[in-house]
Amino acid sequence: MDVREELLSVLDKLWTKLQGLPQASPLELGAFFVLILFVATFFFLIILSCVHCCCCPKTKYQASRVQPLQPV
Repeated sequence: MDVREELLSVLDKLWTKLQGLPQASPLELGAFFVLILFVATFFFLIILSCVHCCCCPKTKYQASRVQPLQPV
C-alpha cells in the first residue's frame, strides 16, 4: 500500500466518522470539538508566529550594561 492509498483510506474513515457525527453520543461530540479546538489553536499560533516574524520590524535589544560598584 503506497502513501496515496493510505492517505485516501484515512480520509475515507474520517469522512465516515463525520457523517455519523449527528447521531454521536455527547462524549464523542465533546471529544471532537476538543480536537477541533486544539487543531485550530495550533494553526492560529503558527500563523501568528509567521506574521510576527515576517511583518514586525526586527529590533535589536541591547542588554543593559552593569557598572562595577565604586569602592567605599
